[in-house]
Amino acid sequence: MRGLETLLFWLMMIAGAAALAPCLILPAWLEHQAQLERRLAAQAYVTALQFRVDTVQKQIEHLRNDPAYVMRLAQQEFGHGIDASKSETILIEPSPDEGVVGPPAPAASADPNSSDEIIPELSAFLEQAIQRYPHAYYFVHGRTRPVLMSIGGTLLLTAAVLLGRAGLKR
Repeated sequence: MRGLETLLFWLMMIAGAAALAPCLILPAWLEHQAQLERRLAAQAYVTALQFRVDTVQKQIEHLRNDPAYVMRLAQQEFGHGIDASKSETILIEPSPDEGVVGPPAPAASADPNSSDEIIPELSAFLEQAIQRYPHAYYFVHGRTRPVLMSIGGTLLLTAAVLLGRAGLKR
């Protein structure tokens, strides 16, 4: 009889842990994966912006120091030759805020506190994960997750109570 109680205890503990652990770990892991993907996308965006800044800085340097470049650019823009023999160089001082390069302004939304930009990305990532691992849906979905958590918790609690009662009998 003692072997049956021990077997029942361990089966209930394993089943309870198997039901409860994915409900606790899987949502956090999926969110972590989504954050990693967002980080990679942001790094690619920053790299592209850095390349663009470098390109624009080179173009500015050419505009300042290379009159032949300015002439070629003018011919491209205006489509005909320009006589530079009668032209004068005029230095233009930039305004104080003209040289400031900052991040792009965020798009205006109706509610500034809304997280509408983040939730669709997370939902899309969860959909991809669920397509890849169909059983993950049960541990993440809002209706099934609390049920599985309560089943796992009940199994663990029942196993602990049975262990306590078995110890009292002796």
